[in-house]
This record gives sequence, C-alpha cells and structure tokens, in this order.
Amino acid sequence: MALYPPGERTSEPLDDRLRDDDALAEIELTSRLMIAASGAAEPLSQDEIDGLLGVAPDA
Repeated sequence: MALYPPGERTSEPLDDRLRDDDALAEIELTSRLMIAASGAAEPLSQDEIDGLLGVAPDA
C-alpha cells in the first residue's frame, strides 16, 4: 500500500526539532567501524579502533 498516490508525493523540509546531533555522530562512528571491520582480513587492533573513533593514544 503506497503512502502517496503516484505523482503526488511531496517533499517537506525536515523539522529541526527532530535532529539529534549526538545520535548522528554515533551512527557515523559505528559506520566507520563496520566498514573498516568488513574490509579487514583479521580483527581490528585496539589502536586501529581508537584511530577510527578519534581517540588519542595513551601518552
């Protein structure tokens, strides 16, 4: 069942009240990890994971 009849779908601007920057940032980080892990031949090291997440190495 279609929500809109063919040719009658309209585009509405997004409501800024529904934007969650923290959730979007978390999705971005998770995406980076998933892409890196799926292309890796072996499990990612902790240093690789930290680099993908932007975590500074211990000094």
